[in-house]
This record gives sequence, structure tokens and C-alpha cells, in this order.
Amino acid sequence: MPVPPPLASTAQGAPRLQDLPPRAAHFCLGVERFVRGELGLDLGGRTVLVAFSGGLDSTALLAALAVLAPRLGCAVAAAHLDHGLRPASAAEAAAAARACARLGLPCEVGRRDVGALAAARGLGLEEAARETRYAFLAEAMARREATVLAVGHVLEDLAEDVLMRLVRGAGWPQLGGMRAWDAERRLLRPLLLTPRARARALVAALGLPWTEDPSNADPHFLRNRVRHGVLPQLLEENPNFLRQVATQWRLARLDAEQFAAETAALLARAEAVPGAPGALLLPGALLAPLAPAQRLRLFKAALEALGPGQPLAEGLFRLERAWASGRGGGVVQFPGPKAARIQSGRTAPTPGPRGVVFAREAAARAPARPGAPKADAASRK
Repeated sequence: MPVPPPLASTAQGAPRLQDLPPRAAHFCLGVERFVRGELGLDLGGRTVLVAFSGGLDSTALLAALAVLAPRLGCAVAAAHLDHGLRPASAAEAAAAARACARLGLPCEVGRRDVGALAAARGLGLEEAARETRYAFLAEAMARREATVLAVGHVLEDLAEDVLMRLVRGAGWPQLGGMRAWDAERRLLRPLLLTPRARARALVAALGLPWTEDPSNADPHFLRNRVRHGVLPQLLEENPNFLRQVATQWRLARLDAEQFAAETAALLARAEAVPGAPGALLLPGALLAPLAPAQRLRLFKAALEALGPGQPLAEGLFRLERAWASGRGGGVVQFPGPKAARIQSGRTAPTPGPRGVVFAREAAARAPARPGAPKADAASRK
């Protein structure tokens, strides 16, 4: 594709904000507002590593962060992994390195034989590629002493993620979609609420080339079927669908923070069970005043505190019904293996069972009923 002449640059090669066309400058300032204002994230003094595929979205992200680095007070570097799956991948890696050099940014370029890894470990190509890519990025972060990994997911990616979570049975607020800042993974998505058309306009304004991965059109992958089939139909029905996805994401984020704070405070009042290491007791006096929605979240948190094993929505609803019945002695089994037991007996002044005991045990090995919906089946990209 033809490349316009570069805009004025700093000594490092990145365009200066004041030299950008107005729409490009507004794009970059919008990224800054999202990171600093909406996410409340201070990147000052940090090194941000951009997962740079060379595609449209990651090119826009890399350029925006290169422009904003002086304002954000951070250093920016890039990392590109050649998965070795296509003949053109080596040329694309070289193009990625040239793009970084044009922006004055250091670039870590690596190559892995993802096909061989997938065959050796019996993995699908998508899973093997993702695992290999994040391992490479973790190594690059360590070499660069980076504390933030930035990826180029845009608003369309968020919409696809929401739809896939819906298909897989996610509940609220996980149905709002992927996080923009995942502190545990140190993963930042600065363009998450940015439509792809705006990213394309920025790349065009800067005259940066980009590549298109043909695997993005492969209908074998669920994401591509959603991207090229389901999402266009929804946009045809409602041209404002992406805007509504962004609104839902913001509401889900607020609810998630509130629910997490409330549930953590309640879970802190759980009691140890004598003679049962690791088991938790939620006393009846704690559970009785709660609304069913609060109890369900608290039950889920108690089960997750026991370790691996995803609580299923069907089991949580059975547990709520067992508790509400007022009868003790019932057992609800969960994956893990885990079990929730309703304690028998009544303790004045609170009527009903004495509480619910959560523990890992062999009795919970009974398999979940096929097709049972998950309480929180959130996919991570």
C-alpha cells in the first residue's frame, strides 16, 4: 500500500502531538483520557511493552503510545512474535521491526514453531499460538523490565467478546466483557472503547503500513464466525450496537467493583470449621438477612476460595433453594471437587439452618450435568 511522507518527529522518531492532524491528535488524547481518567492508571516511570502483531489495531496502539509517551511519562517498546505458520510471516516480522524503527521504538522480534508445539502437545493451533505468544511476551517484558503489557483490542473486539461470553453462559457483570486493565496480568487495553474505523484513520494519517492476518477470516474459529457473521447482523439491526456495548461495559465495571467489595466484606465474616482444614462456614445469622442475589454471589465466592473448580449456575441455584427451604442436611456438589452442606439445627434468634459449610471433598466428584450454564464463564484473549 502507498505510504504518505512521515509527519514531523521527535529525536526518537515518534510524531509530536502538536504536529498531528486534528483528528489524529484527538484520537491520541482520547487514549490518554481513557487510561488516566476512566481507568485511573498512572503510567509514569513505567515501561509499557506493546504486543505488536503488525496489524491495524496494534499499529494504531503503538503509534498512539509513541506519541503519548512524553505526556504519560512512560517508556514504550514493542514485541513481535513470528508464529511460523505462514510463508509470509518472516516478511511480516521484518515489516514490524521497520515500523518500530520508524517510530523510534525498540522492538523485540522472536520466532517460534507453533505448529510443531501444537502437534507435540495435542493442542489446537489457536490455543498453542496464544500460549506461545504470551510466554514470549512475558520473556520480552522481563528483558525490557516492563511492568505493563498493552494489547490492541478495539471496541469491535469487545463486542465479539461479549457475544462469545453470552454463548458460553457468562453471568452479570462478567457479561460486560473483557477488562481494560487487568492488574493481576498487568494487561492494558487502551483502545478497548475505540471503534476500529478511528484506529484506521490514525494509521492512515501517520502513513504507517499494516498487515492483515488471513487467519482472521478462517471460519473454523468461533471469534471469526462472530466477527463476520453475527456482529454484522446485529449492526444491521441496530447501528448503535457498538455504542451500547461500550455503555454496558461501563455499567458492568461499576457493578463488578461494587459487588466485589460487598462480597469480600461478607466473606471476611466466614468462620473456620474445627477439624476440617480449609473448610468455611457461612453462619445462618450472616446469610438470613441477605437478598438471594447477595447470597448467590457469596456462595460463589466461598466456593472459589477453596481453589480450582468453576461453580456452575445450576448448582448455585440449587444451593439457594436448599437454604431457603429451611431444612438442614442437604448437600450440593460442585466441580473441584467441592461440596456445600446445609448444617442442621436452629439457633435463636435467627430461624432456619445454622449455616452452610463449604469444603473440598471426594463426595463432590459427581459430574456436573451436561450443558449446565456457568455462573462466570469469562473468556480471556
